Amino acid sequence: MEIELKFQLPESKKKTVLQTLNKQKAQKIQLQAKYYDTADRLLAKNYVAIRLRQEGEHWVQTFKAASKNHLQRIEEDIYLGKCEQEPELDLSLYQHNRTVQTVLHEILGDTPAELQLQFQTNVQRSFHVFEFEGSQIEVCLDNGEIRTPTNQAKICEVEFELKQGAAQDLINFAKTWVDKYQLWLDVRSKAERGNLLAVGKCVSPATKAKMLNLESDISAEQAVKLIVENTLNQILPNAAAIADGVAEADHIHQARVGLRRLRSALKHFSNWSAQIDPTWENELAELFRALGQSRDRDAIQDSVIPLIKQSCDFEFPLSAEIDSNIAKLFSAAKTTQLFLSLFSFIYCGDESKLKLSKQVTKSLSKLFHKILMDATQFSTLTVKQQHRTRKRIKQLRYCIDFISGLYPEKEVQQFLNKLEPIQEYLGFYNDLFVAEQIFEKQAAEQSQFLFALGWVKAQQPHVAKKADKKLQHLSAKDIFWK
Repeated sequence: MEIELKFQLPESKKKTVLQTLNKQKAQKIQLQAKYYDTADRLLAKNYVAIRLRQEGEHWVQTFKAASKNHLQRIEEDIYLGKCEQEPELDLSLYQHNRTVQTVLHEILGDTPAELQLQFQTNVQRSFHVFEFEGSQIEVCLDNGEIRTPTNQAKICEVEFELKQGAAQDLINFAKTWVDKYQLWLDVRSKAERGNLLAVGKCVSPATKAKMLNLESDISAEQAVKLIVENTLNQILPNAAAIADGVAEADHIHQARVGLRRLRSALKHFSNWSAQIDPTWENELAELFRALGQSRDRDAIQDSVIPLIKQSCDFEFPLSAEIDSNIAKLFSAAKTTQLFLSLFSFIYCGDESKLKLSKQVTKSLSKLFHKILMDATQFSTLTVKQQHRTRKRIKQLRYCIDFISGLYPEKEVQQFLNKLEPIQEYLGFYNDLFVAEQIFEKQAAEQSQFLFALGWVKAQQPHVAKKADKKLQHLSAKDIFWK
C-alpha cells in the first residue's frame, strides 16, 4: 500500500522548492515511463494503471490501483534491474500477487488482454527523505512532461510519500510546505492526466457520491471518520478539476453536493467526536457559496426554463464560463490546508467509545423533530424560514444515506418515499426564488423577462401549498432509527 500526497506546484515556486531540496543534497534521477491499457481503456475506467519505467539505468514494472481514499493506493513494483534491451510488459510477473490478480480478473476477465502503449512520461525527479516526528517522508519534485503521438502536457508537481511511520505525520509535514510554496492538492494521478491527453480531453467526468455501508459494531467516532472520508472521495477529484480551471458544470454540481453532504454530517454528528474542528464549517461554507452562483444558473436552466418555454417563446442565456476566482479559491493554500486537516481527522486516534446506534438515534431525532415542528406551521413561516425547512430536509436525507445500512432496507425506503417528494417540491420552490432574482435583474433591459418573472411569482404559492400538503404526511411514527 502506497501512502502519498500529491500537489501541483506553481511554476513561479519551482526554483525555490528545488533550492530547498538541493540544500539537503537531494538525489536526482531521470524517469521515463510507458503506460499501457486495453484499446478501450478498461484499466483507466477502473482506476488502474500499469507502467514500465526506466529509473536511471534500471527498469521497474508497476501496478497501481485505487484504494479506500485518495491518500492510499495499492501498488506492486516488480524490479527488473538493468536490461540489455528494453523489456516488454509482462502481466505474468504478478501471478503470485493475489490482490493484483483479483483486480485484473475483475476488470479483464478470463481472456488475457492485449495491452497497448497509450502515453509516455519523461520526468526529472529531485528527491530527499526527511525525518519528521519519527517518520520518514520522501519529498519528490517532478518536472517534465506527458506525451502522446499528437500532444503533450507539462508536469510540475511535488509528491510526499510515507516511507516509514504514521500517515498523520505525512499529512502534518505536507502542511508545513503548503503555505510556503503555494501547493494545492491534486488527487489526479499522472496516469489519469495521461489517459485524458491520449483521448483528447482535459478533464475526467465529475465524481459522484458512493454508497457507504457502516458496520454496526464500530464506535460513533469511527463512523463519522468514515463518513468524512466518503465525502472527501467525492469532493477532492471535483475540487482538483475546479482548481485547475478545467471544471464543467457537473463538477461544480458534484462538488457542491459533496460539500453539502460533509457539512450535514459535521453539523448533525458533531458530538460523535471531540476532534471535529468547529472552524471547518465556516471554511466549507465559503467554498459552497463560491460555487453557488454558477450552480444556480444551471439549476434554473434545467428545472424552470423548460416549463416557461411551454407557455412562451423564451430564450435564457446559457451559463457563463466558470468564474476564474473560483479556481483561485480552490487552489489557494487555505483550501488545501482545510482538506489536509480533514484527512488528518480521518487518521487521528479514536478517543471516544460512544455507541453508534445510540448517537444515530439522538442526532436524527433532534433534526427530525425540528422538521416536524416546521411542518405544523409551514404555511405561516416566512420564505426564509421555509427555505430553512428545505435545508433541514436535505440534511436529513444525506444523514440517512450515511447510516441507512444499519437498518432494514424496507423501513428506510418507506421513510424516504415520504421524504423525496417533499425535497423535490421544496427544491423547485427554491429554484423559483433564485429565478425570480435573476429575472428581475434582466427585466429592466429585456422585456421577455417580464413574462418569465410573472410566471415564477405565480408558481411560488402553488408549489408552497403542494410542499405543505406533503409535509403534513410526516409524523413521529415514521421514525425507523429507534
